[in-house]
Amino acid sequence: MNHHTHARRLPPPVGLGIVIAVLALVLGYPSGLLAPQRVQAGVVAQPATGAATGTWSGSIVIQNNGTEVANAVVNFYSTAGVLVKSYPLPTAIPPKGSAVVDTDAIVDLPNGFAGSAIISAAQPVSAIYLAFDSGNPAIGRGIYAGMSTGTTKVYVPAISHNYADQTSVLAVQNVDAGPVSVTIRYYDRFTGALTATVSANIPPGASQYFDASQLPGPQQLPPPWSGAAVVEASGRITAAVHQPYLSANKVVNFEATASAGTEVYLPSALFQYAPQQQTSFIAVQNTQATPVTATVSFYDRAGNPVGQVGGTIDGFRKLSWNPGSAGLPSGYSGVAVVRASGPVVAIVNIGSATDLALAYTGQPLGSLRVALPYVRWAPPTDPKGWRTYIAIMNVDQNAAADLTLRYYDTNGTLVHTQAITGVVPYAKGNHHPGLVVGTGGTFVGSVEVESTRPVVAVVNAITADETLAESFTGIPIP
Repeated sequence: MNHHTHARRLPPPVGLGIVIAVLALVLGYPSGLLAPQRVQAGVVAQPATGAATGTWSGSIVIQNNGTEVANAVVNFYSTAGVLVKSYPLPTAIPPKGSAVVDTDAIVDLPNGFAGSAIISAAQPVSAIYLAFDSGNPAIGRGIYAGMSTGTTKVYVPAISHNYADQTSVLAVQNVDAGPVSVTIRYYDRFTGALTATVSANIPPGASQYFDASQLPGPQQLPPPWSGAAVVEASGRITAAVHQPYLSANKVVNFEATASAGTEVYLPSALFQYAPQQQTSFIAVQNTQATPVTATVSFYDRAGNPVGQVGGTIDGFRKLSWNPGSAGLPSGYSGVAVVRASGPVVAIVNIGSATDLALAYTGQPLGSLRVALPYVRWAPPTDPKGWRTYIAIMNVDQNAAADLTLRYYDTNGTLVHTQAITGVVPYAKGNHHPGLVVGTGGTFVGSVEVESTRPVVAVVNAITADETLAESFTGIPIP
């Protein structure tokens, strides 16, 4: 039986298809909690014809960052927290290797499954999740990184209801041992007003989806609506956003964040860059009730300051800027640092004149080691194949960083080691596998980054024909 021929479409009122990966130590064994799969994004204010009509499936990409083989198991749970399927990976993941778990290929995972899962492995692992419509390659893919352990409060700097052709679905997962009560507050981008408050109870290990076009309860977001959200819970949770376009085939996914700071680092900032004219739109959310003053400072690739923009952000509200707001010229490519008088979080959405869409989450802290589980290079003969581009930013304000990038194939074989030396504060180093295998070559694997100073990284991916794009934030390795 061909599993891909099964009907995967659920009724419109159900949420979306994404997976949240939460990596935590349990009895010395790293484990990951993963959230909902292949569910149709819900009803929107206007009839949808684009990615919002997709039937979402997904793949989990797991990278073994340890020194021994990793026998991984993925346990799938229903939205009620009931174990549906325990799936041991058929082959152990070699040290520094990676594996893809295609949920469509798990033949006894029920059609239309929506729920949660736990990944267990005897080695430290990192994970990302790819959401896609396996029946329609014209629809874009969403991608985001696995997150660390849960917390009682997370922030979502970008939520939309029929705004700029997008409607968001927020997935919240309980990663605690018992049930948690959750409250979500939605704040309008333009007025800062509290527009809606939603409450729910989520069983342990389960997740619940909140479609911005049809929130549970009497309070709703009037379209077109754009803003931010604060999610609070009685126990530990994580969250992520699935944001398909209503009339275009684009989609962006990104993780919500609990990591706020008075500085947030953005390793990719663009303004009308490259033939696609890619532009970064930076959403900054105030995480406290009192106003904060925030600035976004832009630097060129060499770390030189080139522009600044900012303003006052009311309590829990977001404001948005792009490098053009600071007067930067077309073709700009660099990094940005958000600085604020109080703790803030940031999301970067990247759009283009050619209809690309990407998103990633800013980071308030750097790491000396970073995992990039999903690194690809497709030749021109594979126009819908993916090509990934790596940007690594030195966030140490005092000293230059020396970077080492190690490319591994899926078997854990070291294919290439790349040194990038002398990356000064607030500069970035760039690399991609096409520089390793040639523009006509093929690469499938992962990268580990090692640095002498704290860094943050982002991976931007685009198809060989430059029609679809996606992005994810690098994962710190302890």
